[in-house]
Amino acid sequence: MSDINALAGLLRSGALAHTRLADSSGVLLHADTLQVLTLNETGMFLVDRLREGTETIDGLVDALVSHFTVNEKTARRDVSAFLDELRRLLQHESTA
Repeated sequence: MSDINALAGLLRSGALAHTRLADSSGVLLHADTLQVLTLNETGMFLVDRLREGTETIDGLVDALVSHFTVNEKTARRDVSAFLDELRRLLQHESTA
């Protein structure tokens, strides 16, 4: 996603509400479209990084590598998949 800043802004603004569950997974709710995205622990970790100001794919990858037992290639794939899912969630807004 080229505009990670916009995504982070949505998370900080409340337009994308998120809730962490007891097992460290969670859900994102797009407040305008009521679309829901379930996230595993890694996804919630990335949401937290975005809310805290991480603004680049490399920053998200570095955070995953530092926090989890994962190599850079796997972390980059996971970040890409996470951002693709968020794109799909946000596309519902433009098609709704």
